[in-house]
Amino acid sequence: MAETTTRPLGKGHLEAPRFQIADTRRGAGLAPGRRAVVGLASAAAVALCGAAARAQEPARDPVAAEALFKAARALVDKGDYAAGCPKFEASLALNPSASTMINIARCHEHDGKLATAWHDYNRALVLNRETAGEQRRRSLEQIAQKEIAALEPRVPKLRIVVEGAPAGVEVQRDGTALPAAALGEPLPIDPGPHEIRASAPGHETETRAITIAEGQTETVELTLRPAAAAGAGAAAAPAKAEEAPGGGGVPAWAWVSGAAGIALVGASVGFLIDDLSAIGALRDNCREVPGGTYCNPGYDFAADNARKNRDVGLFVGLGGAGLVALGVAVYGIVAAGGEREPARAQGAVALPWIAPSGAGASISGSF
Repeated sequence: MAETTTRPLGKGHLEAPRFQIADTRRGAGLAPGRRAVVGLASAAAVALCGAAARAQEPARDPVAAEALFKAARALVDKGDYAAGCPKFEASLALNPSASTMINIARCHEHDGKLATAWHDYNRALVLNRETAGEQRRRSLEQIAQKEIAALEPRVPKLRIVVEGAPAGVEVQRDGTALPAAALGEPLPIDPGPHEIRASAPGHETETRAITIAEGQTETVELTLRPAAAAGAGAAAAPAKAEEAPGGGGVPAWAWVSGAAGIALVGASVGFLIDDLSAIGALRDNCREVPGGTYCNPGYDFAADNARKNRDVGLFVGLGGAGLVALGVAVYGIVAAGGEREPARAQGAVALPWIAPSGAGASISGSF
């Protein structure tokens, strides 16, 4: 059940409905304690909603905005657009106004961003509705309209067309997605280089780079090919390679020999380093004295001396075997470049071997 009451608000009256909610349960209504809890919860919800609404509103600071506007105006009058224009942007953020928006448009026009400036002048017309004073409002409107009329023939336009646009097509202009309704329409754009990218599920992505001049209208036509067609073309080359064995490719045994040679040479270098380490230990702990060699107490001379002798043999053996294996690999690669005969099933493979007394490599196969 609702009752209507009137309350004075200024010189008029505001009629506000007042509702009485009846308890539909048996017995009496809410207990006093429960009514208090419900009332507090409702008040908290209203307060939170109000705080959220205020948080979404941009902060206004007309005083700071005016100071920034004057500072920006002084810099721009001196020709320092790089320092002045950002201050216009900051002033607009603190207190949006038509006059500030017009100055931002002039900054963009100075930078050659004609489409952006054209948009700014149109936005100034919208902001001008809140300008105080009829005379000033008309003056700002005339300025914006005059600038728009002067800019329109200079603003380039770009029309993007996707031939046979597949389902789910997405077109981006300079990284910004365009709605489907924008395709085929000549849209204002700043002069200079731009990138257009079109993609769709199951299709190749097509990217086009263009440079558009002042006052020019360009049309970019894109055609998205199914990805299956591109995949078939890419798979054709490996299929042809398999159909023509021995057509001049490097045989596998050459790669194996090369890898073995590199491994052998690397191992020989490792043994050389260990040999130098053993020699260094011997020099640090032993010295020649009249009648023989004296070593520090506790130092195992025999172990390092044996390690030194073993490392020398392994370094020479593995290094030589590695060079042989690398030579076989080079021969195979060079021969493959000049031969077009079908490759035989046999090949040459270099296999390294290492023993306590030495090392080497065995080469088997045919050349």
